[in-house]
Amino acid sequence: MATRVGEYLETRKQRGFPRDFIEGWEDYETWDTVEIGRSNESSRRFVVAEEDVLAYNRALGETDPLMVDPDYAREHSPTGRIVAHPLFLTTIIFYVSTEGIGTWVRTPGARNPGQRIEILEPVQVGDEVEVTSATVDRWIRRDKHYITNLSEFSVDGRLLARWWGTLIIPPTREAVRAFAEAIEAAR
Repeated sequence: MATRVGEYLETRKQRGFPRDFIEGWEDYETWDTVEIGRSNESSRRFVVAEEDVLAYNRALGETDPLMVDPDYAREHSPTGRIVAHPLFLTTIIFYVSTEGIGTWVRTPGARNPGQRIEILEPVQVGDEVEVTSATVDRWIRRDKHYITNLSEFSVDGRLLARWWGTLIIPPTREAVRAFAEAIEAAR
């Protein structure tokens, strides 16, 4: 997989990001072990670099010069910087969710039934984004195990966005193990 993806890795963060979600799955939270209401601030911060925003915007197929042309954006953007796509938050959440609360977002076998994002201020180049996450709900519907986290994105104590992320995940560590072992066997 690394060979197929390698040519698309443009930024320092992309090249250094652990893309193998199977590695370390034993330490991820599982549906049966999460604690509703428990929260933590991620130990990692995401410093938004221009190259991060450009790579993300280009990967989405953006063509607006405010989003893909730094020189144009410096002259025409209200902030004088390249504009980040609103869903740039996905880059941030995966980057910071490597330990503690919310690691289930990386769970082998997870499926995404929906998300809700409330953006209060746009993410901007130069921001050092911190994320606090709390598990706010878990339930079973039609034999599927759902879990929802509320992640709050902030810069210097100023709230930028709230994200209610819901996934269907395997219910137990043994069920996650079955997915991880099947993926390993297929490699």
